[in-house]
Amino acid sequence: MKTDKTPSYLIIGNGRVAKHLHSYFDLMKVPFLSWNRRENSESQLLSMLEAMKEAASPIVLLPIKDSAIQEFFDKHISRFNYTAYHFSGASVIKNVLSAHPLMTFGHELYDSDFYKKIFFAVSSKSNFKKHFPFLPNPAFELHNDNKPLYHALCVMSGNFPNILWNSCLNVFKSLNIPQEAAFLYLQKTLENFCKDPKNSLTGPLVRNDKDTIDKNLTALSPNMRDVYKAFVKFYFNQFKNV
Repeated sequence: MKTDKTPSYLIIGNGRVAKHLHSYFDLMKVPFLSWNRRENSESQLLSMLEAMKEAASPIVLLPIKDSAIQEFFDKHISRFNYTAYHFSGASVIKNVLSAHPLMTFGHELYDSDFYKKIFFAVSSKSNFKKHFPFLPNPAFELHNDNKPLYHALCVMSGNFPNILWNSCLNVFKSLNIPQEAAFLYLQKTLENFCKDPKNSLTGPLVRNDKDTIDKNLTALSPNMRDVYKAFVKFYFNQFKNV
């Protein structure tokens, strides 16, 4: 007889997403099993999977690197006929459902209020709610054909500014500009964008101030000059139609 006493969830891996899932499930008081190659053996994985047969609705979560998901599922999970989820924003995995959290995950864990706000890009909203009834998270459906574009946008919007900010911070430091001053500027820039994305841009691009743009380009190192030129070209092609 299958019961609700056996944990219904097994989380595979020990990367950042796995650790945040552990934390979120703990905060929501949801029991789960966990396994990773560094700390556990394959025989322990098999024992966990066998034990989950007693659960009412066994679900295996695979927050592991994209290139390993299909092979891991085929080798270890497929024979059990359990529901499985992966968390890749770009990949489509055969016989594995998708739930990509549209969020960045650092080393520091979040609190429950923040976790609950995270949106998930899912293959099916109804399945997501059925399989994770304890999660209040908003979700939106994403067609498999759109996943590569969706993930490319995630990478560009979430990671490229980070690279640019770190490069600028290094130069600010060389000019003896306090880091706190730069952080305040960046914080307000992001706040203004979130309040009014279409009207938040300031500076020489929005003014079409070519003299200032030329001075900026002259002052920059070759690598940063290339980035500046690329943004100028993108801005005027994308938004100014020139």
